[in-house]
Amino acid sequence: FINQWGSRGADAGEFNSPWGITADGQGHVYVADHKNHRIQKFNADGEFVFELGSHGKGDNQFDHPSSVAVDSDGEIYVCDWANNRVQTFDKDRNYLTTFEGNAQELSKWQRQYVNANPDVYKARRRVYTLEPEQRFALPMAVAFDNEKSRLMVVDAQRWRIQIYNKLRNYADPQFNI
Repeated sequence: FINQWGSRGADAGEFNSPWGITADGQGHVYVADHKNHRIQKFNADGEFVFELGSHGKGDNQFDHPSSVAVDSDGEIYVCDWANNRVQTFDKDRNYLTTFEGNAQELSKWQRQYVNANPDVYKARRRVYTLEPEQRFALPMAVAFDNEKSRLMVVDAQRWRIQIYNKLRNYADPQFNI
């Protein structure tokens, strides 16, 4: 045993059902404070640094965050569980973007379920769009693979993992006048 910090509550450094935890390359610790609808950052000794987010459905708002990841650039990825999305922030806590998932095919397990249940197959044929199945459904966890520069999301209610490559060299858009 080395150290511990935190207690039950809603103030800085307190938790209400912490779910996810990660550390960055500088030893800072990030905690998904599930029922306080925020991410908290601590230094390696457990001293509070900042909090990110509040309760809601907008940008920089969370509904029961379940996991957090940080890449080598310091970008923060928050698994926003009840909002069915992953939000991304830069190292200065500025909102960047939201992922809602975009799986194009059924997973191996989903195909087996559909193949084993003819009624599900018939019902799926009556659906005009399968877009909702491409989206996250209560995503549980995120992790960032710095070696391969990719974000991985556990999409538990859809029985799959979704993986995204991080684009590091953005191209400026070209305009014609």
